[in-house]
Amino acid sequence: MANFGLWWVRWNGSDYESRMTGTLEEFKGLGFDYAVILGQPAHIQYTGNAETDAYNLSEYLSDHLNMPYYVTIPFFTPSKTPRGNITGNFEGSYWERWIYVFTGSSDPNLKGFYWSLENAWIFKQDQLNIKKGISHELIKAMSQKIHDAGFKFIWIPSASTPYLEGTNIFPLNTSGCHNCPGAYEFFDYIFVQPNYYLAKGVPNISGYNDFKEYLRKLESLKSSHHAWNVYLEMEADECVIGSGGNCRTCSNTLNCTKLAGDYIKVQLDVLGKRYTQRAYYFGVTFDVVKHVDSYCRSNLGVPYV
Repeated sequence: MANFGLWWVRWNGSDYESRMTGTLEEFKGLGFDYAVILGQPAHIQYTGNAETDAYNLSEYLSDHLNMPYYVTIPFFTPSKTPRGNITGNFEGSYWERWIYVFTGSSDPNLKGFYWSLENAWIFKQDQLNIKKGISHELIKAMSQKIHDAGFKFIWIPSASTPYLEGTNIFPLNTSGCHNCPGAYEFFDYIFVQPNYYLAKGVPNISGYNDFKEYLRKLESLKSSHHAWNVYLEMEADECVIGSGGNCRTCSNTLNCTKLAGDYIKVQLDVLGKRYTQRAYYFGVTFDVVKHVDSYCRSNLGVPYV
């Protein structure tokens, strides 16, 4: 069993810095085994030179991240355009050179890579047309490169839809995605974001019974495709402690806390246990995790992390 916690950083113009509210030791104390290093597009340095960009982040992490981690592979530039040719060759691409720098580092804490494009329809032609997708041939080559170097590869796609079979998490054969493979084939772990907690105005998965059906659908698709590396992402943010965030009812702290706890409850109800692999988004505030943990222990009889 392993717990992955999202650890946010930003480039301040001369160096990287943590956006988290606490220390790495506190983060470990919350129960996280791995840090997933990521940042908003504007927070990951972009000079156009992948070697420079990767080296600066690699040096920062080597100096400051004394725990096992997965590092982001940035998709977007600060202006939200792709950092490379989304249908081109992987060899020689920005992404290949970024990975090369990290795999050549001597940091023993680097365990793998995180693919930062969250689009669950990643391979569809309409997403390629608007430059919010990438070819599966490129992801396949990227996966091969990472695995050949002895590292793992994870993805946390956003899928706020009950129609999970229509995403590229699983194989798809439509006019917009002819014979597209399932992305699960290329990743060691996929943590699906249901956006039950985050997304507003998604009525099809707005209630707890709908959330149970969502998880049952996910499990059915996993079984039919033997995709046992697919899990859920736990989603909570500062709304549970009365601060700003993305909860669908952010003004109601008690309800947001319940919604966050539902990620554990739905696993207990549908699976009879928690997933053995879990990834956690909680904004940048450790008190979010502590608050939801207290709720889960009191109301569900299990810890949150």
